Amino acid sequence: MKTSLHKENSIQNLLDEDDDPMYYLNKLSVDREEVIQMANDLNQQAIERMRALHFAEALPLFRKAIEQDPSSWGNWYMAGQCCRFTNDLHNAVTYLKKAMALKSDEPPVLLALGIALQLTNCFTEAIDAFRQAIQIDPDYVLAYNSLALTQKKQGALELALHNYDEGVRALTRQIVKSLQNDPANQIFKHLHIEHYLWFEYAMYGATYLCSMSSEHIEKMAFPTGQEAMEEECTERHEGLYWVDYLDPENKLTRLFLPNYFNTFREMFGQDSTYSELIGNRGTVLEELGRDEEANLHYEEAECFFSISNRHSGGVTY
Repeated sequence: MKTSLHKENSIQNLLDEDDDPMYYLNKLSVDREEVIQMANDLNQQAIERMRALHFAEALPLFRKAIEQDPSSWGNWYMAGQCCRFTNDLHNAVTYLKKAMALKSDEPPVLLALGIALQLTNCFTEAIDAFRQAIQIDPDYVLAYNSLALTQKKQGALELALHNYDEGVRALTRQIVKSLQNDPANQIFKHLHIEHYLWFEYAMYGATYLCSMSSEHIEKMAFPTGQEAMEEECTERHEGLYWVDYLDPENKLTRLFLPNYFNTFREMFGQDSTYSELIGNRGTVLEELGRDEEANLHYEEAECFFSISNRHSGGVTY
């Protein structure tokens, strides 16, 4: 069996922006009342230590801030994250449950709680937390990843396989919603795109993009050959992802230009999220005995891991 860089790895264990202990930084209020200024001061001191990843030093400060202002869900959340990253999982669950009680509609809180519960083998509760996060934000990629990993640990491999796929679809929706129909967009070089897993998700993304862009679109089309090349090279359509036109029956068609796929591929590789998800999905396929499919997933994970390294290295395309 092929060994992958991503085998038995999970993005839920990385410090990234969706499950970052610094998440609350963007939630801090600038209009706090004077009576809780001391809690704010403690909060700021704790955050500085968290920026340096000194979680054990930050935790006592968050605890003092909680004593001063127990109504601040953010301090409970940050204290829970400090406990989790210092492997004090019991207290992590306690603090994060309190954060959730104060702010039950915050997906990162539910994600953090779910991960802490999963790490204590409370799989059913963890799954509930992940599903709540997804219900609030259907495109919350990390929640799908953690849900699938938990189901894998439970032995529910088919469910895990499904939810890793749902995670990639959520990532796809995030990408296509960020596409800008702008003539200034860069055109990426044409690539051989058939027989790759990402192309299937690109097709899903194209369908989603078409459906979300206009309820009046009758169909979509993908030009090929000389027509596509000529269309792509026109000044009007250079860099566009699509163009709409009326057919003789006055029905609107959305024409996706070839650059959509090339650009989608580059955006899929802008960080390691896709490579991690597809690699994790490969581990489930391997456990199911579907070795050939697993190897395809591992190979694609390694390919996109290389692309993400180029992006992180500041390479210009």
